Amino acid sequence: MTLVRIFNIVIAGLLLVTAGCDPEPSLDKAKFAELRSASQDLMAALRSGGQCAAPAAVVDRLAAGATALQGKAVSKAERDLLFAYEGLVVMSRDALHLCRSRGHLTSFQFVPKGRIYVSQDLDAVVERYDLATESHVYKATGARWRSISTDSMEVIWKKAEALIKNIEVMLTYS
Repeated sequence: MTLVRIFNIVIAGLLLVTAGCDPEPSLDKAKFAELRSASQDLMAALRSGGQCAAPAAVVDRLAAGATALQGKAVSKAERDLLFAYEGLVVMSRDALHLCRSRGHLTSFQFVPKGRIYVSQDLDAVVERYDLATESHVYKATGARWRSISTDSMEVIWKKAEALIKNIEVMLTYS
């Protein structure tokens, strides 16, 4: 076989292989503009007003934006980004749930100051973030219960802030 014929066979093989491969669509950043705006608003609220100052409306905007993009994420980069935003929605809702729960039963003396009573609806949040709990016994009845520190909200918000930064990196370099 001549060198020219071998070269032609190799080129033909490469053309056949590359012709069957469609390139992955790139990230359409315009699709994520509302989600990006909402996540930046969330970050600004966290930085300016404390842990429970994040308005539920911002979290609702995030959730609505993520829901609207369900099934519309075409590329792997878009699916990964949507997954990150969905995680941010879950984290934000969990942190706001802790904010609302911090006053639950605090008017009773058996809940120590600076602690949040862990009710059944908080169990999933405590487990999801592996929050440190403290066990207690109500002396009058002998009933056992758990509490978490009010600092637990900060743990979740710090994770949310890190996720927002990761999302920004994904948007910038994709």
